[in-house]
Amino acid sequence: MEFVREENRRSIREELDSIKDELKLQKMKEKTEEFQNSKEGKFKLPFKWKSKIKKGKKKSNRKNVVVVFLNKKGEVEEPTICPVFYGNIILKNNVPYEFDPRAVWIWWIRNKPYKVIIIKEIDRRPVSNLDLDEIKKRGDATDSDEFLIKTALRAIQKEQVKQAAKWILILIGIAIVGAVIYFFMR
Repeated sequence: MEFVREENRRSIREELDSIKDELKLQKMKEKTEEFQNSKEGKFKLPFKWKSKIKKGKKKSNRKNVVVVFLNKKGEVEEPTICPVFYGNIILKNNVPYEFDPRAVWIWWIRNKPYKVIIIKEIDRRPVSNLDLDEIKKRGDATDSDEFLIKTALRAIQKEQVKQAAKWILILIGIAIVGAVIYFFMR
C-alpha cells in the first residue's frame, strides 16, 4: 500500500510542477507581447555600441576585430575591440575563440557597413551560417521544411487570387462603361 501512495504523490507533484510551468510560460508570453507592442520593443543599437563599432572600423586591420559577446547568462555584452592572434584566434576574458573571416557580420549604421563578429561564451566558434550541413542533418533547415513551404505557397496563391479578382472586376467595369458609351452614342 505504501508503494502505491508514494507513486501517486510523485505523479501529483509532477502534475503540479507541469501546471506551474505552464502558468509561468503563459505569464512570460503575456509580458513578451506587451513589450513587443509597446514602443520599447523596438531594438536600436545603443550609442556606446555604435561608437565602439565605429572605433573598431578606424582601428580595423587584420590584427583587430570588433567582438559582440553572448555570455552564459543570456546577456549581450557591449562590443569590444579584440586582437586576432596568429592562427586566427581571438582572446576574450583569457579564453581562446576561433576567428573565421567567413563568420563576420555586416551591420549597417547610417548607411555605412561595419564588420562585427559575434561569439558565444559556450562555443569556440563564432555565430555564423557555416554549420548549415549540421542543421540539415538535424532536420532544422528551413529550406527543406515541408510545412513552411506549403504555408508559404498557400499565402502566395491567396495573394494571386486576390490580384486576379481585382483585375476581373476592373475588366468588367471597363466593359460596362464601354457598353454604356456605345448605347448613348447610338
